[in-house]
Amino acid sequence: MGRVVFTLCDNLDIKDMKFKFTVNGKVFHANMTDNDIVIQIAQNLPMEREYLRFSGHEYYTRLPFPTSDRRCKKEFQAHKNEIWYFGGWNAFTILFGDYNTAPFEVVKLGEMVEDIASYISGLGDKITILCEIDG
Repeated sequence: MGRVVFTLCDNLDIKDMKFKFTVNGKVFHANMTDNDIVIQIAQNLPMEREYLRFSGHEYYTRLPFPTSDRRCKKEFQAHKNEIWYFGGWNAFTILFGDYNTAPFEVVKLGEMVEDIASYISGLGDKITILCEIDG
């Protein structure tokens, strides 16, 4: 019996999805979760965006397309080297510090393979990141 793969376009396999983030020429990889937001983002990659430093624990960018987190598991405790989505701002976020988001719910999108937190925590108020499907 063959493996059934849910796809939204001809070449998008969401099982074991991996993203690649390039910051100042340095490449970091991420293992993404299997949820609707990751699918929606993957359909719009590659995507180069300016990310803003926020509250001493993250860089975020507002996604340039509408998304829906209606069917996604929501949480309150986010950790460094993880990737999150906040629906209130339509924000795609990379954390460089742990943070409890309560009362705001967030959706976990993935985990970095390498330690991006140590690298980006020392950068300025704005950085440019290229996000692509890895593979």
